[in-house]
Amino acid sequence: MLSDFLFRLRAIFRAKSMDTDLDEELKFHLDRQLEKSIQSGLSPEEARRRVRLDFGGATQVTEECRDARGIRALEALSQDIRYGFRTLRKNPGFTCVALITLALAIGANTAIFSVVHGALLRPLPYAGPDRLIVLNETHPRIGTITVSYPNFLDWRAQNHVFSGMAVMAGVGYNLSGIAQPETIRGQAVSSNFLSLIGVHPLFGRDFDPSEDKPGAAPVVMLTNPLWQSHFAGRQDVIGRSVSLDGRGFTIVAVLPPDFRTTDAVSVLEPLGVWLTNNTFATNRVNRGDTAAIGRLTTGVTLARARAEMEGIAARLATAYPQDNDHFGIALQPIRELFVGDIRPAIMVLFAAVMFVLLIACANVANLFLMRAAGRTREIALRVAIGATGGRIIQQMLAESFVVAGLGGVLGLGLAFAGMRAMSRLIPAAAMAGNGMNLNSAVLLFALGATALAAITFGLAPAMQSVPAGVHSRLKESGKSSAGGIRQNHWRTMLVVAELALSVILLAGAGLMVKSVERLIAVDPGFRPDHVLRLNLSLTPSQYPNSTAILAFWRQLLDGVRALPGVESAALGTDVPLTNSHSRGDITVEGMPLPAPGSFPHPDEHDVSPGYLRTLGVRLLGGRDFTNADSETAPNVAFINARLARDFFPGQDPVGKRFVPGRPDPGRDLEWITIVGVVDDTRMYGLANPSRLEIYRPLAQGPPGKMDLIVKSRIEPASLTPSIRRVLDS
Repeated sequence: MLSDFLFRLRAIFRAKSMDTDLDEELKFHLDRQLEKSIQSGLSPEEARRRVRLDFGGATQVTEECRDARGIRALEALSQDIRYGFRTLRKNPGFTCVALITLALAIGANTAIFSVVHGALLRPLPYAGPDRLIVLNETHPRIGTITVSYPNFLDWRAQNHVFSGMAVMAGVGYNLSGIAQPETIRGQAVSSNFLSLIGVHPLFGRDFDPSEDKPGAAPVVMLTNPLWQSHFAGRQDVIGRSVSLDGRGFTIVAVLPPDFRTTDAVSVLEPLGVWLTNNTFATNRVNRGDTAAIGRLTTGVTLARARAEMEGIAARLATAYPQDNDHFGIALQPIRELFVGDIRPAIMVLFAAVMFVLLIACANVANLFLMRAAGRTREIALRVAIGATGGRIIQQMLAESFVVAGLGGVLGLGLAFAGMRAMSRLIPAAAMAGNGMNLNSAVLLFALGATALAAITFGLAPAMQSVPAGVHSRLKESGKSSAGGIRQNHWRTMLVVAELALSVILLAGAGLMVKSVERLIAVDPGFRPDHVLRLNLSLTPSQYPNSTAILAFWRQLLDGVRALPGVESAALGTDVPLTNSHSRGDITVEGMPLPAPGSFPHPDEHDVSPGYLRTLGVRLLGGRDFTNADSETAPNVAFINARLARDFFPGQDPVGKRFVPGRPDPGRDLEWITIVGVVDDTRMYGLANPSRLEIYRPLAQGPPGKMDLIVKSRIEPASLTPSIRRVLDS
């Protein structure tokens, strides 16, 4: 067996050498036989004749010996490929058109498949990710919202469908003391979080269960990117201190490179540290930036888990009507949380480029059919000298594979360029950290697309090339024949297929264009032209009270407004289209007290004077905020048009009052007077409706985290260095 295998390898890679050896061996045997015949008394002429009769034709003997090597099919394929390259060189125009058509189609398919693979197919970097479920709360008026921590504790204690459950809470920090201060995102997690998702620190230790309780020591895990960028990948970071919000945190672990969560984070802290800094979280009514994650018990389906958790939510709503009335629960596989709403868009785009590939194949097949019209006599001649129909089909398919292969190579280059362009358009969170690259799966797809294209556009021309009536083909002038009729039949079928696919593709494209037009026609409620947004966060240790915070914000605004090219500047806690929000119940004066869970629950924004002008938000009634709306002035607010329509129909809401939260007996109410009505803005994207919104003056409750919004007369990004200098001064 081994000797046969080695012989075939030698026959493949040393074919010329073996042919030379074969010719010499045959010549040796012929010469010896000729010599013996002459010695037996035959004349040289008669001896040669006898030898030829005994041996047969030299060519026939050579072919029989070659067949004995067992690689005849490979040799034929090699000949066909070489012939295919020669014919393509003779027709550069045909070759260029075919290659460009295929390269564009295969490149587009490969680029889009890299997105499909990264976002939808590639396994998440967790153990058993298909059993990891993210849980949030829901409300019929609000939709999906974050989780009350006491509710999470009840979920974990009462369920029988999850083998484990952990909680995650979003946190933000100012990182300092290493390089230029910067704002980073983090997550506070329960101690079982990493073990639940099946991730182990690259080095260092996991969080301890004791660190789930308030008062836990400030320790932190670094994600791999932060470790590499700020600590140069040094392994002696364990035990070192890092300054977060001016407070020292001890580094206890570094996470592996492929670690990902549902948010782009740089650090993990223990849940106990978060509970220490957010004592409100222990109140059931408060729902911070938290979510729960659970691992389904083996054998439990998502439907069963959803049914049980909805039952628990219903019991909690009955047990705590003031805090949980109308609140439900949402379960979502963790993959869906990464992909979000872009799954349909990805699949539609992938289907579209597949149609493009099929259309390209039909186009190239038509080119091959037209080219085959000039080869009718050539193919008929091949059949006349002994070529079979199968051999003709093999040779034609070999040519199509040569074209498809070259188109595939060019398509990979186009796909690589396309991936770099699309990486700027696809949300990084949707890829779960999986970059768009030419990995093995994408390369296999490109190979499969190339083979599919070769068969698709090569089979029809190959089939119609098998001639019927060899003699008539050799005699025909080429202007009309049965072959021409068959060729026209194939071309008609291909044209019909192209038209059908094109109509489907154009219909889909028309619907997508219509959707884009509708989105463009949506009024976002503000004007983003020439507006720069910078997210800023103040360190509590440096700005411990509202007086210090307000002084900094005012100084910052004065400095930025004085910069050349700045038209206006303002501060706000939330900006439209960013999906960021802070919400709370309100009680409107003079209205019947709603049932628990039915209070108005608007988004709340703290903004400085000039916010409306900077973002171009229209003031529909009343007045704008001024510097007179200070911390000692009466409490005032704007409301948006939707809140005015829903709660003050047919009335002028200016002068009406409301109070944050729900009135408690015996507590003095801090009424807030409505002084203006502003246009609705799209906080959650153009495809989502506007929500209830209220705006409060910055001075009457200055937060430590704000967005600086700058409207400029020049390119906004060019102002960034100047603004940084103002911040450093």
